[in-house]
Amino acid sequence: MRPRPFSRHSRAVAGFTLLELVVVLVLLGVLATLVLPRVLEGSFRDAAFAEQVATAFRYAQRLAVASGCEIEVQVDAATSSYAVRRRADGTDTLCGSSGPFTLDVPNPGGSGAFAGTATGGVRVTQGLTLRFDAEGRPTPAGGTVVVGGRSIVIEPETGHVR
Repeated sequence: MRPRPFSRHSRAVAGFTLLELVVVLVLLGVLATLVLPRVLEGSFRDAAFAEQVATAFRYAQRLAVASGCEIEVQVDAATSSYAVRRRADGTDTLCGSSGPFTLDVPNPGGSGAFAGTATGGVRVTQGLTLRFDAEGRPTPAGGTVVVGGRSIVIEPETGHVR
């Protein structure tokens, strides 16, 4: 018995046409170019601001050891910001002894204070205020800051930032 020749009228639908596949691929490409950069950018911003905060803690500890003065780092969850400060009754060459921590520490990499505020939807969900003494130990004994789901831990005994 011979097979029946293919007939245009008896064609069965067995899959997608080439046109349908091309349309789906084009739509996926458009979505990828619009959505993916925004998702990755948010993650990048979280990581960048978390690194800024960790750098502020590291710098404050080193400055406290080098100057022999107490240095405070305040990370505020309400404003998603951080600041590095010294005592108001001190100067760049003299430590204060009893004043509040309101004198901004200058940014070593440029002008202005060593402080920053998160932008672009980055949020600090757990803040912390601590001081480093002349030996680099934190008071209170360490803690954790959470920036965009990333934890920055300050070790209680050593003040090591990780």
